[in-house]
Amino acid sequence: MRCVLQRVKSASVTVDGEVISSIRRGILCLVGIGADDTKHEQEWLAQKLLALKVFPEDREGEVWGWKKSVVEADYEVLCVSQFTLQANLRKGAKPDFHGACPPEVARQMYEDLLADLRRRYKPERIRDGRFQAMMDVQLVNDGPVTLVLDSATDAPARPVPKAPLTEEQKQKAKEKLAARQKNREQRVSAATSGAGTPVTASASEADKAPAQATTEKSEKELIHEAEEKSRELAERFKVAMLEPVP
Repeated sequence: MRCVLQRVKSASVTVDGEVISSIRRGILCLVGIGADDTKHEQEWLAQKLLALKVFPEDREGEVWGWKKSVVEADYEVLCVSQFTLQANLRKGAKPDFHGACPPEVARQMYEDLLADLRRRYKPERIRDGRFQAMMDVQLVNDGPVTLVLDSATDAPARPVPKAPLTEEQKQKAKEKLAARQKNREQRVSAATSGAGTPVTASASEADKAPAQATTEKSEKELIHEAEEKSRELAERFKVAMLEPVP
């Protein structure tokens, strides 16, 4: 998504001689939706528009300053769909608009953007033009301040979903867990048999032996045991998640 953001003292949209939307101080956002844009870019733009600090702290006195966002300053937002922002001008003199999202898809994404902005901010302070209409847009640029946002260069990369494990990978994970559990049981068994209690020891002394053995373990050994149990639980959980839900 591409967006030209302008800090304005006022802005309005007129269609067929009728003013359909207007704001006082705030930001005017011309939004162009690209053919490859997804919900990821839409959510990024909504968050970015409301978070950018383009207003001075003093509402009346200061002219410049980058202290407050439109939300923090309690101003208004006017969005206008602008597919021409996706024009390719590399060749020839005629703009190429093949990079713009098809209208039937772009309309839904644009409406989702407006809904997201209203959810994140005060709904009554989010205004918009008319999708696919010939509009006259009037504004008083405050500053002037004009910024360009482009998800292709400014947004973080889309999260890549993990590919599902193959049956071979699932089997290896189960075997790894079984081997680790077997090794742990063998170590516990060896430690128990090697720490036998003398036959002449009294019953009370025998009862005290496990507690004494525990206290005699070093902190390093206890940490190692805890880490082993943690890894085993993690492996068990991982294998359990691989099993189909009945």
